[in-house]
Formats: sequence, C-alpha cells, structure tokens
Amino acid sequence: MKKLSRREFLRVGATVAAGATLAPYIAQADEAVVSNAPAARQGVTIQYWPSWSNFPPAWEKMVETDEYKEFVGDNTVEVKTGTPWEAVLTAIAAGTPPDAVSNYQYLDLMARGVLRPIDDWVAASEYFKKELYFEGSWNDGFYQGVMYGAPGIEGFLRYGLNYNAKMVEDAGLDPDNPPQTWEGCLEWHEALTKFDDAGNLTQMGLDPYDAMGGQIAIQDGFYPPVSWGWKWFDADAGTFNIANDMMIEAFDVMGEFYRIAGPDNVAGIRSVEGQGGWGGSFNASVQAMIIEGYWHPGETIIQKPEVGQYNRATWAPVPTAREGAKVQGTGGHYVVFFKDAANTEPMFKIAEFFQTDTACQILFEDVGWLPARIPFIEKTDPSAFPGLEFYFDSVTEATEWSSPARCPITAYVSQQYQELREKVFRDELSAADAAAEFQTRCEDEYKMAGF
Repeated sequence: MKKLSRREFLRVGATVAAGATLAPYIAQADEAVVSNAPAARQGVTIQYWPSWSNFPPAWEKMVETDEYKEFVGDNTVEVKTGTPWEAVLTAIAAGTPPDAVSNYQYLDLMARGVLRPIDDWVAASEYFKKELYFEGSWNDGFYQGVMYGAPGIEGFLRYGLNYNAKMVEDAGLDPDNPPQTWEGCLEWHEALTKFDDAGNLTQMGLDPYDAMGGQIAIQDGFYPPVSWGWKWFDADAGTFNIANDMMIEAFDVMGEFYRIAGPDNVAGIRSVEGQGGWGGSFNASVQAMIIEGYWHPGETIIQKPEVGQYNRATWAPVPTAREGAKVQGTGGHYVVFFKDAANTEPMFKIAEFFQTDTACQILFEDVGWLPARIPFIEKTDPSAFPGLEFYFDSVTEATEWSSPARCPITAYVSQQYQELREKVFRDELSAADAAAEFQTRCEDEYKMAGF
C-alpha cells in the first residue's frame, strides 16, 4: 500500500465526536519551524512522569540527539515511569506534583482544576497548529474551552482485532478469513483454547478484556459502546446511559470467553511473569487474539519479532446484529502541566520537541507509536510492521468513528467496570444487575464529585 496522500486525508469525512472530522489538513504546512514559546529558564531540573514502561528506551535515544539538546538547553529532565494514578493524586494533594505527566486520566486532571492552561504557550508556538493534527485529538486537549493538553508521543487509531496467523493455522482455522463478529470470535476462541491433562489452561483464543477490549480511558475510549453502537456518557447533559440492553449483552457475550477458558485459569496465566495484560500473553504465544490499537504491530515486532512476524489485523468485532459495521476510533496522549509545579515553562519546550520528526521517528522505530500529527503520519510507511497496514486502510474504509467520551470521572468508571464485569463472568451477578449497579455507581459518584 502506498502512503496516504494529502488529498486522501482531505477526502476522509468520517464524523467523530462533536462533529469533528478525522483528518483536516492544511496544505503547505511547514515542519521547519522555530518556537516562539517562552524561553526556558536555564539550569533547572524538570520532573516529567510518563507512565509507560516501554517509554525509557526511546527517551534514552532522544536525549542523545542534537535537536533534543537544543530544546532542553542547560536544564535536566528527570523521567519517572510506572507511577500509579493514586501516587499522582497524592503528589498533587501534597503540593508537590511533577512539572508534567503523560498517560494518565487527562480529563479527570483537567476537571480537578490542578493543571496549568497552555493556550498562551500554544499561541506563541510554531509547533502547535490545529491544522497539523487530527481534529479529535486536538479538541480533546481542551476542557470547558481552555487548552490543557499538548498533543504528543502517541495519537493514531485505536481499534483492531490482531491475531497470530501461525497459531490460527495450527488450530485448523483460516487466517485469511478472520472473524468479524463476537460470535465468530467465540468460535475461534473455542478452537484456540487448550488445556493440559490436568485441566490447566495452556493457551487461549481471546481475552476480550485485555488491552483495548477492556480499557476505559479518556485517551482511548470504552469498547463495548463502540462495538454495540451507543453513547454511554453525554457530556453536555452530564448523564450516563449504561443500564441498557446493549451493556447487558456486552457483559454476557464478553464474559462467555472467560467462562470457556475458566476465570481462575485466565488469572493464572496473567500471574505468570511476562504474561500480564496489554499484550504480554500475546507476545508469549499463549493468547492468539487481542483487541488493540495500531501500536500493537510495532510493539510486538520490536519486543518479540519471532511472534510479531505472524501478526495480522482486521476489524474489531461487533455483534451479529451489526455485522458489516467497521468501527474505528480516535484518541491519543498529551503532555499536561501542573499549575503548582515550578518548571512547567521549560517542560513545554520538551513537549515541543515531541512534535519534531526526530522524536516521532524514534518513537515509531523503537516503540511502534505514531503521533496525532498528520504530516508525520503521511510520511510513515504502512508496511513497516506486520498488521499496521490494516490501520492505515481503515482511515478510508471505516463506516463508524468514535472519540472517547468526555467524562470527568473516567478513572472511577474504569474501576467499577473492572469489578462488575468480573462478578458477571464469575456468575456472582447477572449482567442485568451489573449494568444497573454500574449506572447507579457512576451517577452517585458524578454527583458526589460536584458535577
């Protein structure tokens, strides 16, 4: 497949949240720019907490580049990964937040009033121009009309069913005819799930709650509403729509994968080092399918090339009643700055550095990530990693687009979802009761939080 042209991007008119189009792009955008943002104070130590565990290798390469050294000046950036969400909140409450973070619940932070608005810095920067970004990714950096999030590091498409073609073929299935529905995925799951003589799970087809299948995050979205086709939160009205037949069906259908494999068996596989969530068991050739974003092909070939070579991707599953719907979603990450931190201005220079081709190329080659920055996407080779081409094709082939719901208690919603879905697949709670309880908990928390 050839690279997407400017004209092809302009043709994409798929509607995402609030009527945004996927890829508006202004021709003749100049990447060779000079920042007019506030000059960095010299000789300070900047604290940046990106939570990704696979970010450090790319960062180590970035800091060795001449371009990074020009941006950072005499300052030092201390990067801390893996900090839990609760620890971030504790640091904020103590008045000792880092200068910036990435890969946390951005909207929750925006709504708490703890972030520094960046409209003035962005207005003065030649690196941040709305026309250079996917509109949904740009718009989601705002809260109540104020910009808090600087797009960066990662920001392309969110959904696809990735599968190991060798494992599929070994199970007597046709890797050239992947399932498109949940029912089809269940058939593959049964064929791919294996037990030893003692009844221990040795291989499973699909964990529907692994990775993007089970995620609820402001940067990624919530897959059951995308798959079943409804809006779970109305930001304008401040109302939840969770206790409905679609959520009930989602709880039951997705729970069936666990009932087939055995909840304790799946937990046992997850407890093995290197086989946890977000692709660990796929990399170990223990899980044959995974619902993931565009980053999965690159991450897998980089981390486990002997497995990544067999990776393929197709449309993420939908119910049989919606067969033929080709769902895709936007989302992505930001650098957000705390108003009580001392060195946010020089940290903004690092956020600008993340927009450069130098930084974007390192992140793509060493981690597998792509930004929401259209000029870089246009120059990217879709065949760089096995399975990546599907995501580029989906830009023009998707029939439905989604953008993450703008819910300011997303972290809480995610916690409740994880608890309640387990009660369903362990048959401790009916799907209908779980959906009703889910709705009640979210409504109560929303009111208690003052929204």
